[in-house]
Amino acid sequence: MRTLIIVARDSMITDLEELLQRNDVKAYTIMSNVMGKGVSGRVFGTFLNPDTNAIIFAVLSPEQAAKAVSALQALHAARKAVSQDTPIPLKVFSFPCEEHV
Repeated sequence: MRTLIIVARDSMITDLEELLQRNDVKAYTIMSNVMGKGVSGRVFGTFLNPDTNAIIFAVLSPEQAAKAVSALQALHAARKAVSQDTPIPLKVFSFPCEEHV
């Protein structure tokens, strides 16, 4: 099994859920209103900086994970092509995972 961690702006959740559904990812967990700092800047959910992130966790077979990562890379590339060098607030991480219970 592989765990995917997708970190993105909360405003991207609908697009990401649609992408996951199209790629047969049926189960995942979403954490909203996540704050922090990365290459695309700070996200604090404050009056002066209202953006927040979301984190999507999914545990998938290696084949499902590869398919989802490929689709996420395509989404990232498409957004980057029109962003005019603005960092895209989308990161995807994966690692091996074992289910114990």
